[in-house]
Amino acid sequence: MIETNIELLKSQISKFDKPDFDLDAWKGSTTILLERIFGESYSAIKTINQIRHRVSDLRALGGNYNNNINQCKLQGKEVLEATITELETFGLPETKKKNSSGIEINLTQNQTVNVNLILSAIKDELTKSQWVEIEKLLKADEAKSTKHKKIIEIISGFGADVASNILANILTNPNLW
Repeated sequence: MIETNIELLKSQISKFDKPDFDLDAWKGSTTILLERIFGESYSAIKTINQIRHRVSDLRALGGNYNNNINQCKLQGKEVLEATITELETFGLPETKKKNSSGIEINLTQNQTVNVNLILSAIKDELTKSQWVEIEKLLKADEAKSTKHKKIIEIISGFGADVASNILANILTNPNLW
């Protein structure tokens, strides 16, 4: 995935050499790529959007003709090269998502987790009091390994079929596939 993103960014750099280069079109397509890779708040997006092409023709007034397109290309190239270096060094960025239950989950672009689907499958198979018991344990201030053992004990105590029913509910949910 990182290699694909790097190739896409390198293709944006190669556009600078095309005779029909359009800075505004380049900025738009580059922004889309960077938002997809790093998210909308990535600082390089702001930098790219600040690149301005200025042409001034003051020859009639005894001045010079000034076109900063080469400076714009250089600035864009440096931003993308820094971005490529960042990907090569640090990999894909980690994003944080918070779902409606308040559980914070760290995701990379290669992973997707639907916690609501899993929680729903568990709730569907448990009674209200069973769910409250598990939820209370999850919120308790205990070590992960201790919670793990206690959850196994609690679910086992609910009956032999509960765990397999939860798993079947998750695996047969069409939203998973």
